[in-house]
Amino acid sequence: MKNLADSSNPREARRWFRNMLWRAFPSPSENELAIRAARVLDVSPRQVKNWLREENDASLRYVTAVLAIAGAEIIFGKIEGR
Repeated sequence: MKNLADSSNPREARRWFRNMLWRAFPSPSENELAIRAARVLDVSPRQVKNWLREENDASLRYVTAVLAIAGAEIIFGKIEGR
């Protein structure tokens, strides 16, 4: 995975965050992911969809929250054998 800090391209940063959202909130659809993530992050589902569609940058507050959740998802997935 490409290091976000190495990217000066805003599109790449948005793509990286989109991928982290999918990792943090595994879902069968964009709509379900948007609803789940919105509840946890205390934003609207529309905001999550904007992130997923790479239309807006996320603030550091949301980036760190999603990173923490994605990291936990990876660890628990390994424990469960996924």
